[in-house]
Amino acid sequence: QWYQRRVPITAGIAILHYLSNKYGLAPKDFAVHAQCDMLDHVAIDLTMLGVRLFYQPKDKFEAGKAGLVISAGAMIKQFATFLGSKKYFAGDYITGTDFLVFETIDKYTVLEPTIIEDENLKNFMQRIRDLPTMNKYFTDPNSTRSWILNNKMAAFK
Repeated sequence: QWYQRRVPITAGIAILHYLSNKYGLAPKDFAVHAQCDMLDHVAIDLTMLGVRLFYQPKDKFEAGKAGLVISAGAMIKQFATFLGSKKYFAGDYITGTDFLVFETIDKYTVLEPTIIEDENLKNFMQRIRDLPTMNKYFTDPNSTRSWILNNKMAAFK
């Protein structure tokens, strides 16, 4: 459970939306807000696609990995299509959705480094990595970046 000035929030997407609103990272109009909500949930679907396999026994994980990479790759292509030639998913400005999509896709690049085929999506991922705080995180040897991605019980950590 997460609290901020007596606002109890227990769901990840709710926390993301609250913080996005609080720190000026929310979509600026209703239509873009609806699209970002949709993208948030597609990112969660993509996460869950992997979780189903990551927590199988090692032999089942290895047997299903290629299929997962194909399925995840297809979903990642959908993100690339939606992004199109835009700088961020909402257009020219960054939102909380960009961070969720980045994190979700980044996990899959650990599983399969070549999973992103679209050049603009690769550029998007680099733009997020190049943000000063993110860059510090990715270059700091003491950051949590070196921690496992999943629980120690998972076949894919």
